[in-house]
Amino acid sequence: MDITNTPTPGVLTKEDTIEELNDVTRLMIDSFKGYREAADEADDNWALKNEFDQRAEARSRHIASIQNYVRELGGEPSTHGTARGAVHRGWMNFANMFRDDEKGAIESVENGESFLANRIEDCLQDGQLDATGQQLLQTAHADVCAAANYYDRIDG
Repeated sequence: MDITNTPTPGVLTKEDTIEELNDVTRLMIDSFKGYREAADEADDNWALKNEFDQRAEARSRHIASIQNYVRELGGEPSTHGTARGAVHRGWMNFANMFRDDEKGAIESVENGESFLANRIEDCLQDGQLDATGQQLLQTAHADVCAAANYYDRIDG
């Protein structure tokens, strides 16, 4: 039996980090797309549209940083969101037809940010990231939590 490629329990591999970062990247791509759609829904409220656009740009920068690091590790970075995210956005578009679009957009973003924050926390705690991966996700997590708190306050 050849054990040279068998991971040792408790030993972190590049593949572990790549897998975790790609998982979060897919969710962040969903979040980015959600912000873009929310900005479209808030076109009558310039301040809110601007907020959504700025959050989308920040999310885009986090995605690019993580994708670049995955490439540095020799991996293929995720470039698409999740099927679950597409279904969620479709549902929110349908649901928003029956209520105030702006309020629905805020609620959708708030729910998405809470989900993303929890998933990043799980990744940070499960020990599958190297130091750079940890740093990238800690920075993204701070941004996601700030957004979730902001939308919670304005939705309140």
